[in-house]
Amino acid sequence: MNLYESSILNAVAYMEERMDKEITLDEIASVAAFSKFHFTRLFKSIARESISEYIRKRRLTLAARALIETDAPILELSLCFGYSSQEAFTRAFKSYIGMSPQSYRQKGSHHHNLYKESLTDTLAKLTKQESTCRVRIIEQPSFLIGGIALGEMLSNHAISRLWNRFYEGLAKCGIDPETAVCYGYESLDDDDSSYYVAGIPVPSLEQLPDGWTGIHVPEHKYAAFELDNIIEHIPYVLEEIYKNQLPAMNLKPVSNFSLEFYDENYSTNDKNKQHSNFNSC
Repeated sequence: MNLYESSILNAVAYMEERMDKEITLDEIASVAAFSKFHFTRLFKSIARESISEYIRKRRLTLAARALIETDAPILELSLCFGYSSQEAFTRAFKSYIGMSPQSYRQKGSHHHNLYKESLTDTLAKLTKQESTCRVRIIEQPSFLIGGIALGEMLSNHAISRLWNRFYEGLAKCGIDPETAVCYGYESLDDDDSSYYVAGIPVPSLEQLPDGWTGIHVPEHKYAAFELDNIIEHIPYVLEEIYKNQLPAMNLKPVSNFSLEFYDENYSTNDKNKQHSNFNSC
C-alpha cells in the first residue's frame, strides 16, 4: 500500500468514527497529511464523488439502518447525523431513499441497494497503469494572473462556459483570444469551496477590468504534465496523475492550488495539440 492509498484509508477511518459528530475538511486533510485542496482532488479521483457528498450519503445510510434496527426517535437521529431539525432530515432522507423516515421505519426492511457503503481497501485500491502524460519538473518564479472567476459548483461544462465568456472579454479588451497565453487557476476559498479562474498573465493587479479577479501565484517547483486537448479526457487524465503518476514519482503536492497553462498555439479539442497541468510539489 502506498502513501496515497494509506492516506485515503486513514481519512475514511477518521470520518467513519465521527459520522455522528461535526467533521471539518481541515481535520480530514490533517489526518491524511495532505493540503486541503489536493486531498479533495485525490479523494474525488478515487471515490468518484466529493468528500461532502460521501459524508452526506454515509450519514443517511447509517440513519436508514438505525431507523430499521433501533427504536431511536427520528428527531434524535436527525440531530445525531448533522441535521438542524427533523424537517431538514426528512427532506434529505426522502430525496435519497425515496420515502420519509417514518414510512421507512414502518416498512421495516432495508433498501440495501440505496445504501452508501464505507470506502474500503478494495474500493480504494489504486490500479497501476502505464503513464500517458509526459511530465517535467520545472521551477517557476512568482507571477500575476488576471481573469474571471467561477465560484459555483465546478464541472467541465461550467468551466468551458467560463472560458467562452473570458475569451469574449479578451476580445473586447483588444486582446486576440486565439493567440493569448492563458492560465487556469483552481483553489479553495475561505469556506473551503472550490473556485476556478480563467486568466492571462498581467503586469499588475491594479486597474484590472471590471469583474476581473487578481491572483498572485508564488514562486514554486512544479510537476508539469502535458495533457491532450480533448475536454472529455481531462477528468480521466487527472485521475491517472493523482492515482498513478505522482505516487510512482514519489511526489506529493504541497500547495493549495493547481495551474493549467495554455500557450499561444492551444486549440480546444485538437488532438494534435496539448496544454500543461502544473501541480506544486
